Amino acid sequence: MFDRIRGVNLSGWFILEPWVTPSLFAATGASNDGELQQVLGPAAYNERIREHYETFISELDFKRMSAMGLNAVRIPLPWYAFGSQNEHESYISCIDYIDRAMEWANKYEMKVLLDLATVPGGQGDSNSSPTTSDIVADWHSSANGRATALEVLERLAERYGEQDPLLGIELLDSPVMSVRTGLFSASVGIPSHYLRNFYRDAYEVVRRHMPTRKIVVFSDSGHPGAWKRFMAGDQYQNVVMDLHLYHFRDETAQDITTPRGLTSAIQRNKALIHEAKSLKFPVIVGEWSGAAVLSGSSVTPEGRRAYERVFVSNQLATFDAADGWFFQTWKTERRLPAWDARVALAPLERAMME
Repeated sequence: MFDRIRGVNLSGWFILEPWVTPSLFAATGASNDGELQQVLGPAAYNERIREHYETFISELDFKRMSAMGLNAVRIPLPWYAFGSQNEHESYISCIDYIDRAMEWANKYEMKVLLDLATVPGGQGDSNSSPTTSDIVADWHSSANGRATALEVLERLAERYGEQDPLLGIELLDSPVMSVRTGLFSASVGIPSHYLRNFYRDAYEVVRRHMPTRKIVVFSDSGHPGAWKRFMAGDQYQNVVMDLHLYHFRDETAQDITTPRGLTSAIQRNKALIHEAKSLKFPVIVGEWSGAAVLSGSSVTPEGRRAYERVFVSNQLATFDAADGWFFQTWKTERRLPAWDARVALAPLERAMME
């Protein structure tokens, strides 16, 4: 079993996020990596990306994370982490920088969870802006998406599987899964049987190179109860379920300026973690934030920060039942209070995070 996790995501480092680093997209009209490359052209795009990789996260960040009491990072990676060049696109490798992250984590006694967060064709909206509602989940019908995902997972396991700082590998970030909505209807998304088969195959692939003391993580896709009897055989060791607990944009979002709304949001966390734990998996909260609905038009910026601080501390209390958590994210250019750990977690007593 692994030590309890108190971590942060390093979102926006290897997968560009306009809400994390808006300066990279300024005056381009682009909203993601692919569009930015089309606007700038491959040469200028890769020059900009190389500089971003070099400067966005440094050893000083790891030093500060460790000093804050954090002991792990979750690093979302694109399917082209090892680089990809063809007639349509050109992506440089980020592997040298992952190597650096491993070195820094080792120096400051932190762990690293590598997270395959994009796949060809799209797996869902987990890495889009908090204000973007578009969902793309065509990966399962992509000609080479599955093979590409398995290949990069194996290469990551082969390179890092035996390294001490590696906590484990997350097989997919948060794929949108198709669920039954009626007797003859289902929601848009990736069929559950496809995901189950992919996870089993991916487990075998990474375990060729990664010992069982390292964890293999799979996403609950927002439906922890859908994974009963999954990977229940003895051949599956150290498998962990990941829940993403957000409260700002779906039908379950509550106005946390009211006691009833705050209580309802907190109870939702508890219920989902309890449901996941009942399936006998270790459970981590791979992404969460201080963002929630604040419907009162009279809420001042200072008041908003106060509500969000209360919400963050209340959520942390619900994570006692889980085996750890990763806040979303370590840093944003504009220091967004509900999303930037340097702002959201800094006021907390260290004991509150433990």
